[in-house]
Amino acid sequence: MTALSGAAGWNQIAADWMLLLRLHPDGCLGIECDGNVVATATLICHGDRLAWLGMVLTNPAYRNRGFAHRLVESALRIAEAKKIRSVKLDATDQGRSLYESLGFRKERIIERWSRTGVIPPSLNPRNPVGTPDFELDREAFGADRTQVLELLAADGLPFVAEDGFAMLRPGARASYIGPCVARSPESAQSLIETCLSAGGHEWYWDLFPSNHHAMKIAEDLNFKTERALVRMVRGADMRGSESMIYAGGGFELG
Repeated sequence: MTALSGAAGWNQIAADWMLLLRLHPDGCLGIECDGNVVATATLICHGDRLAWLGMVLTNPAYRNRGFAHRLVESALRIAEAKKIRSVKLDATDQGRSLYESLGFRKERIIERWSRTGVIPPSLNPRNPVGTPDFELDREAFGADRTQVLELLAADGLPFVAEDGFAMLRPGARASYIGPCVARSPESAQSLIETCLSAGGHEWYWDLFPSNHHAMKIAEDLNFKTERALVRMVRGADMRGSESMIYAGGGFELG
């Protein structure tokens, strides 16, 4: 499956696929042709409040056969059987029409920012490795994703402050900063600087452009906008205290 995400230029590694399997194996869907998995979709559920759809991928040689449509429909049937109130995803331009045809609507824009280069000597780690604040995250995200955070913390580097946390995770193309949740821009900047100081020569960071503090921190740290996706929702509107979200958890996790 890493071959699918790698061919699409995505940043996921084998550990990311395994995390999705550990979270919700019944929501990890695929279509096999000629002895290979050629299309995928994943669904992770946060209780009955929210489910997240991701990793909708098709091998280029097998496109235009309706595979993505079939898999997304199957994922939605799982969510409906569980009586989940809201399903969300981050859509590329190529996938947006598919999701609209299945009842998804635009919620907001999320952007991927990137940076390369050597970290300035003035950036030194200031936040300890520790356990993310699950209650703070629930307030910001709007749903309980404790299990997701526990697994991410086990596989990555979770840095904590008194009023926030951030994670640094490995990726196929770049180290990934996120999720990051904080009550103040100052705390968020300190946590993100700690992530940068922890290692790497290239980083990805997903943020909401509506969070002007996050954008200002990204610009000050020499990040540049790389691409934009549309966050979409099907079912009930479900929003948390999104001004506290300074970095997303990845397009496949929200």
